[in-house]
Amino acid sequence: MAVENRGTTPMRIVATFVAVVLTVLLSPRIDAHHSYAMYDGAVYRVFTGVIVRVVPNAAHFEMHFVPLNDARDALVRDDKGQPLVWVAQMESAAQAFKDGITRESFPQGAVFSMGLHPRRDGKPAGDRGMSGLFQCPKGTKPEAGKHCDSVAGNKAFGAGEMPKEGPAPRS
Repeated sequence: MAVENRGTTPMRIVATFVAVVLTVLLSPRIDAHHSYAMYDGAVYRVFTGVIVRVVPNAAHFEMHFVPLNDARDALVRDDKGQPLVWVAQMESAAQAFKDGITRESFPQGAVFSMGLHPRRDGKPAGDRGMSGLFQCPKGTKPEAGKHCDSVAGNKAFGAGEMPKEGPAPRS
């Protein structure tokens, strides 16, 4: 018995194309965005710090900063005596821009305050969540134990209030 060789016919090409399109359209959507599991959403740490660098990534705007100590008279340093740089992950660059948050509005050396959900692994990074973001006027910093929201002439960016340190507020 001879086996018929069907080869590549126009009908076979169309059927394959339709099968591929249907597979793509009917497959569950794959979410390429990462989860926030690395951050402790139940905790806020409130920082007042000095901008080192601003990175307007498309996915998340980042602020790299060195926290000020509680007395607000020195930078926090690591065990080697180097400034301890933290990374604050924020909303998308497009949303940050809408809120007035840009490289120009947060130049190197600017003093600001915000709350972060810290990383669970202890690395110096956190997610802003819904925290307020306040910038001290140029050349000023808050009094010991206070944040930029307490300084006359501060500038608020976006919505949100300065959270209290500790457990995150329940919505």
